[in-house]
Amino acid sequence: MTNPYAPFPDAYSSFIYKSRYARWLEDEGRRENWDETVNRLVEYYYEQADKKNGTSLPTGELYNAIYNLEVMPSMRALMTAGPALDRCHVPAYNCAYLPVDSPRSFDEAMYILMCGTGVGYSVENKYVEQLPKISEEFEESDTIVTVRDSKEGWAKAFREIVSLLIAGQVPKWDVSGVRPSGARLKTFGGRASGPEPLEDLFRFSVDLFKRAAGRRLTSIECHDLMCKVADIVVVGGVRRSAMISLFDVTDDRMNKSKHGAWWEANGIRRLANNSAVYEHRRPDIGFFMDRWKELYDSKSGEPGLFSRYACQAIAGRNGRRDDSFAFGTNPCSEIILRPFQFCNLTEIVVRSSDTMDGLKRKARVAAILGTIQSSFTDFKYLRKKWRDTCEEERLLGVSLTGVCDNLDVLTKENLNELRDIVVETNKEWAARLGINASTATTCVKPSGTVSQLVGAASGLHARHSDRYLRTVRGDNKDPLTQFLIDQGVYNEPDAMAPNNTTVFYFPVEGPKGSYTREKETALDALNRWELLQDEWCEHKPSCTVNVREDEWMEVGAWVYEKFDKVSGISFLPYDGGTYKQAPYQELSKEEFDKWVAEHPTPKIDWTKLSKFEKEDNTTGSQELACSSGGCDITDIIGVKP
Repeated sequence: MTNPYAPFPDAYSSFIYKSRYARWLEDEGRRENWDETVNRLVEYYYEQADKKNGTSLPTGELYNAIYNLEVMPSMRALMTAGPALDRCHVPAYNCAYLPVDSPRSFDEAMYILMCGTGVGYSVENKYVEQLPKISEEFEESDTIVTVRDSKEGWAKAFREIVSLLIAGQVPKWDVSGVRPSGARLKTFGGRASGPEPLEDLFRFSVDLFKRAAGRRLTSIECHDLMCKVADIVVVGGVRRSAMISLFDVTDDRMNKSKHGAWWEANGIRRLANNSAVYEHRRPDIGFFMDRWKELYDSKSGEPGLFSRYACQAIAGRNGRRDDSFAFGTNPCSEIILRPFQFCNLTEIVVRSSDTMDGLKRKARVAAILGTIQSSFTDFKYLRKKWRDTCEEERLLGVSLTGVCDNLDVLTKENLNELRDIVVETNKEWAARLGINASTATTCVKPSGTVSQLVGAASGLHARHSDRYLRTVRGDNKDPLTQFLIDQGVYNEPDAMAPNNTTVFYFPVEGPKGSYTREKETALDALNRWELLQDEWCEHKPSCTVNVREDEWMEVGAWVYEKFDKVSGISFLPYDGGTYKQAPYQELSKEEFDKWVAEHPTPKIDWTKLSKFEKEDNTTGSQELACSSGGCDITDIIGVKP
């Protein structure tokens, strides 16, 4: 039977595209079609390359590879290529890393998050001790901080307020020029949040700095301020913020920041995943076991383990990278980042039908795309050191998704060859563009939303199951919700909010003979991680390992044995059950066939969406680039304060 959603594999993947990546076309009063999205991106890349030595790109090859879901570019660039990227190149990148060693760290993080880019940051003591001491006394100031209605305006106002608070001055602020809540953001897409979240951040900052009078902010206070910044960006017309917080493994306050009922008094801490930094080689067994038990008890995979020693060892392997830096990472922890650096991702989609020749072609295209992206260094607002670092290293992050759909081809030897193709292709195209070749090129990212867009297993993970129902929640006021109901997609009222939310069901079936999570142990997943770390990655493979109750001891032993190379792995309890309206509901073949017969998925006619949507309601700016353990944000529920 002809697939009506081609090139997307099914109705669910076409939904992911329309709800997450299609930009609004003002002149035509509708969302883009896939060919228009890809063409917009390729044309932008062509124009950018032409500015570099008049370099001509193989636009047809790039277009076909992306259109046919063989290779994916930066998904942030896919959303923002055009006027939004012309203004500033930060939105082209998925994530960034910076230490909290200066008051500028707070407003720079704010600006980066407002661009839709995730942030990794460190509150290790060696950084926060560089912050200035706060005045012992505070007084009300006549200074009025006027907020301009732009990303730069918000960040600059926050910067001014932090500076005044350090000096003991409590300013007033004027937000009268900020657009009201719900106003359209025409260039970047989405909706304005209004001034209320920003004022909330200002008040939070005043209280925080007053409590710290006469001393420096502590690690936990810096952490909470970063989380509060992310909290207000969540409702700021941008995406749901992704962050990772790195801290000293001996920092008791940070280690316990999510103990007890932390969400009641400190709910903002949900905005960051926490990972303890191991600066040197593996610790003694007693110390490790205490930390492993703490991770087990949390049931949340936190605090995670971040080995800086491992990152330095990995960075030094290829002989092209200076391994002496105090590296950090992005929220998903697949990229080894110097301070003040962005991660630059592209993705090879591995199919069950792929031959080695096909994968070589994809590797070449992914490397070309990444090399072009590495030339995007026109960063507004940020300090010059961001541009300098990115231009020096020109990092790539060529990832593989769908690894478990073709394990037979991805052997040690073939992974080595594919990695070498990426490295050599980057050298060739960097020379053409007149920029430095990359110091590190390959990784494996978790690939939550992208894998659902292309219908592949996510990153190096096994598929959830051979057949399952994928549920998506929609706000009843959203035109997309009303459209899906009208099209006949099976739905139910949300059990938790029946009057406001609808749950849609999409049946999903993997390729025949799919490798699924129930077919493997946690050690199987870890050994696959190690293969990719050793033979493919110049950065790291990132994944979530689901650990069954009887596996925690042997998994802990594996981690301890491999400690000096381990980084980028999240450990969560294996959830073998299901619950009503769960995101993934596993079905046997008989159950699946019966469900499809009773609830046939209609052919969704996306051209009719414009009958329900008369203005821009796109939420692509909320696409979650990376958030370890949960990067597949697919619901169409509006983000609320």
